[in-house]
Amino acid sequence: MSKIEQILIQDVAPGDILATDIFIDRQLLMKKDSKLTEKGIELLKKKSVQFISIYYNETSILPNTFLPEQSAKEEQLEQPNFTFNFNNISSISATPEAQKVNFYTLLAELDIEIRYGQILKDETDIDYLQDLLNVIMSNDVYFDHLMQLKRWDYVGYLHCIDAFIIGTLFARKLQLRNIEQIAIGYLLHDIGKLRIPKEILQKPGRLNTKEFELMKSHTIEGEKIFKQIGLLDYSYLARSHHERRNGEGYPESIPSVFTTELEILQIIDVYSAITMKRAYRDAMRAADAFSLLYRDEDMFNEGLLTQFVDFIGIYPENSIVLLSDDFHAIVEKANPQFPTSPRVKCIETGVSFHISINNDIEIVQMISHQSENKDELLNTFYNELVSANVESAKKTYLKLVDNFKMSEYFTKIFIPVYQILNLLKMQKAIYDTKFTQVVEYMEQLMQQKIDEQIDNDNYNERILLLVDNEFKNEYLFTVFLGLIHNEHIYPHVLPIDASLDKILMTIDNEKIEKTCVISGSSADTFLLSYLPNTYELSKNRVEHYLLDLVGENKDRFEFDYLLQEYSIDQLVYF
Repeated sequence: MSKIEQILIQDVAPGDILATDIFIDRQLLMKKDSKLTEKGIELLKKKSVQFISIYYNETSILPNTFLPEQSAKEEQLEQPNFTFNFNNISSISATPEAQKVNFYTLLAELDIEIRYGQILKDETDIDYLQDLLNVIMSNDVYFDHLMQLKRWDYVGYLHCIDAFIIGTLFARKLQLRNIEQIAIGYLLHDIGKLRIPKEILQKPGRLNTKEFELMKSHTIEGEKIFKQIGLLDYSYLARSHHERRNGEGYPESIPSVFTTELEILQIIDVYSAITMKRAYRDAMRAADAFSLLYRDEDMFNEGLLTQFVDFIGIYPENSIVLLSDDFHAIVEKANPQFPTSPRVKCIETGVSFHISINNDIEIVQMISHQSENKDELLNTFYNELVSANVESAKKTYLKLVDNFKMSEYFTKIFIPVYQILNLLKMQKAIYDTKFTQVVEYMEQLMQQKIDEQIDNDNYNERILLLVDNEFKNEYLFTVFLGLIHNEHIYPHVLPIDASLDKILMTIDNEKIEKTCVISGSSADTFLLSYLPNTYELSKNRVEHYLLDLVGENKDRFEFDYLLQEYSIDQLVYF
């Protein structure tokens, strides 16, 4: 699979394919995906280009590539406290050319047009950041570590550059002290990922529990590296950028109020991560990212979050904003092509219009944000499903799952949608073929969530379900399985007419602790008496229990409670 690597110009060979556009004096010299020729390489050398980014196959060996473990011994040595003068960052003559970074190439890779909003519109900001980055890169230790990360985890490297750009400019706007030193912390905040295996960093899917625990250690490892390279005073940026005010973060998971520069990084780290494309998911739109941050606003400094939205200038839907004519408006619709030009509705006049660069009216500041109503989202979702508006339904579904916890997906999304569909079917408001299509699509979505749980591999118990084919093929059985997985119980499913040998072998091999028999009629009493710790549930009782979970202030699903209260003969066989 093709990856991207930045290499020295002297190591480039004819036939290499450019992975990024090349700008010289802010003019496009060579386009991305161009095949390099000998004349082209000579031209780049004459233009004093030091590095270029090329595509390469993961199995190929690149020149001058070194891996983190190769420098582990070096990092164990006590490093001196590196300091250098930031008083005149425009004086970068001391920076070796080989250690300068092509800043414009990086900007092209970061999709700044749709993610950066109003920032970087002033060329003096670009010059400031470029000069500051070159000064930082003049330190051999900082440069070597960042290049190690670049080779080890290119996406993580770009994320660090992104956090450096956005974080430094935001801190500068807030007039924080020691901005240049803070900028180093932002640039290297994820350096601990050098100690995380590549297969975890680049896994094309959700991490399981063990993998995520290992991934979380990058904060502790980053703190160690900061201390080793003379950044003791800013090592907390590496350690605590995943901490949250409400205590839901890591590694400490303790509710706390943090320094302003750290709380900036906590917000920007999330914004950057979810708005950049990853191997396992598409990038989230900036406006949607802010909606997600506001959904979890108790995790962050709410005042800083609002200031950050104003700083970027991309406003999420359902925001109340102040306009430049002193009227107020609600943001009705984000604009994916032009994120800083949403459609708004003036609260005082009721008139809707698009904010535009050709319009005298601008958004001055955010007043408040109201998270989308979950019931309205659910209504929108099933209306889109029924009307076959698949693409819109997919987007609404992503918003729905963002508004609920994983433990709520089945009772707050999948069961209510099923109830609505059944009601429409009974009222003959939906054709049978359409009903079947929508149910099959919903079952696919449920299976995706179950597969995520299985990949997570965080189970405390294993059970055996003996089920008749009628119930096994029904929608609510998939719901039932999903809810059991949510309880960290792994359900092994066999048909109720499976042979006794097959059943006993499964119980023995999978270390089954309970067996649950579910059917539309009474089960074989001989079978029940032969199996240890066995419960019998009727299909109707299970369905009734599941449907009764829907609604406000309802009890959550508990498998053991279901067995105790709904079994035909409670704890009858041991």
